[in-house]
Amino acid sequence: MSYPQRTISGVATDVFSTPVPTPSSSTIFSPQPARDYSRPNYLTRRYEIAYLSDSGTVEMTTSLAPAIPEFEEAFSSFARGTVIATTEGPVAIEDLVPGMEALTAEGRKEQIMWIGSMTLFPSRASLGLETAKMTRITTEAFGVGRPTPDLMLGNRARLLLRDARCRSITNAEAAYAPAVSFVDGVSIIEVTPAAPITVYNVVLRRHGSLRAAGLEIESYHPGGAVADRLDAQLSSLFLSLFPHVRSFVEFGPMTFPRMTSFEVEAALLG
Repeated sequence: MSYPQRTISGVATDVFSTPVPTPSSSTIFSPQPARDYSRPNYLTRRYEIAYLSDSGTVEMTTSLAPAIPEFEEAFSSFARGTVIATTEGPVAIEDLVPGMEALTAEGRKEQIMWIGSMTLFPSRASLGLETAKMTRITTEAFGVGRPTPDLMLGNRARLLLRDARCRSITNAEAAYAPAVSFVDGVSIIEVTPAAPITVYNVVLRRHGSLRAAGLEIESYHPGGAVADRLDAQLSSLFLSLFPHVRSFVEFGPMTFPRMTSFEVEAALLG
C-alpha cells in the first residue's frame, strides 16, 4: 500500500490531516473511513512495518495511524545508521530483518519479531504537532566506548540505567530511564533535525535491552500505560500495527521497570 507524499514549503511529509482510520479486513486501515464526529479528528501519519508472521515469513506493510505520542513512541527510538549488536555482527538498524537475532545487554540472543519506522520532518510545528526532537549522546559521554561513535536517539528512547540508587524508586538495581533525562547541553544534547530523518524501533521475542554503539537501549514494549490511555477503538488501531501479537498481554513481561525523568533526577541527585 502506498500513499502520495504531501509537501510543506517544498519539503515532503507523511503527516495527514485525516480522520482516525478504522480496521479493515482487506487492509490494515480503511483509506476512506466514515467520519465520526464524536471522536477527535487526529492527524495521521505513515508508519512502515516489517514483522515475522506465524508461518515464519517476513511481511512488510505501510499503514496510516494517529500521529499521537502513544503511537509515535513505538517507532522512534533509534535514528537511521544506529549499529545494533546481532549474532551476525554489528548491523545498521535499517538493515535489520525480522527473524535475525539481537545480542541483548542481558546476555541473551533474542529473535527480532517486528521493526517499525517513520520519518520525522523539521516543519511539523506548522501542522499543529510538536517540533521533532532527537537526543544526541556524544562519544564516550558515559565512559570509554559508551557510546562510540555518537549515538542519535529518538526523544522517547530509554537507556538501561544500572545503579543501586534506582532501588529507592523501583525496588530494582536497574531501570529504563528516558534518554532526555541525561541532557546536559554539553556531551548529551537535544537537537532539532535540520532535514527529514528516519527513526526506528524494534520488538524482540522477549523484551530486553538492545546493544547500540556501546550503550544499552530498551527494545519496544507498550507497557501498561499505553493500554490504560487508549480507548477500545484506539487500542484496536494500535494493536493492528503489530500483526505478530493479538493483545497487549502477548508483548510479555518487561525485563526492567521504567523511571520518569523526575524519578531519575530524584534518584541520582536527591
